[in-house]
Amino acid sequence: MGESIGADDRRCLQVRREVVRRLHAGSASHLGSNMSMVEILVAIYSTVDIEGIAVHKRTRDRVVVSKGHAAAATYATLAEFGILDAEVLRTYHTNGTLLAGHVSHAVTGVEHSTGALGHGLNVALGMAIGLSVLDPDARVFCVCGDGEIQEGSNWEALMLWSHLGLKNLVLAIDHNRISSITRTHSVINMDPLAERFAGFGFRAVTVDGHDVSAIQAVFDTASSADRPTVVVCETTKGKGIPFAEDDPIWHYRTLNDELLAVALAALQDEED
Repeated sequence: MGESIGADDRRCLQVRREVVRRLHAGSASHLGSNMSMVEILVAIYSTVDIEGIAVHKRTRDRVVVSKGHAAAATYATLAEFGILDAEVLRTYHTNGTLLAGHVSHAVTGVEHSTGALGHGLNVALGMAIGLSVLDPDARVFCVCGDGEIQEGSNWEALMLWSHLGLKNLVLAIDHNRISSITRTHSVINMDPLAERFAGFGFRAVTVDGHDVSAIQAVFDTASSADRPTVVVCETTKGKGIPFAEDDPIWHYRTLNDELLAVALAALQDEED
């Protein structure tokens, strides 16, 4: 049993519990990838206009999860914020469901289907360009993994975004340092990551990626900053599950009944 926790942390725990249940029930993978970005998603959906997203308002805030294999966390967060029906969430990764292992725009609240990594930022930039004309208050949030930003299409988008100076788009990087089942730096070393974004003309802020308030604080100052904002969120792959934390194999491994019980036991607090 752990210590009593705050509202944001409790919300993240609820999302994590739902993720492990859904991954187990659907015999699905990507446990590590889902767990590392829970706080990022909760921070984003605590910031955006939920009602506008739910009713698909034309000038709504938009969220693009470019790291599309974190579908379970995305869908669990949508359900936590009342955008996705809980009964629909329970169909995740089962026969006939719309909730496949990568996010799909067929699902309420999902703006763009991703999974072919490296393209979400380009789409998010296009949305931000359009919204800058339609509604200056509407915002676009994009979440990328630190592995997928090795793809060149991201840097094409970053060059144009920096040139346009649009501050209605915010990029959050899930910097868990693992790509698939190897260390990201062994594929292409991107460190120091924030300095790369700064070199492209961005306000690059590094935060604890498991601190919702810290992430939100950067979001809240993005529109008044002197440059567009990139948030480098320092995270742990598999966060919250001791046997999976920082272990590359949990990109693909699935949960059996015994490991589900261990995972759920780890996701407790003294008020449960």
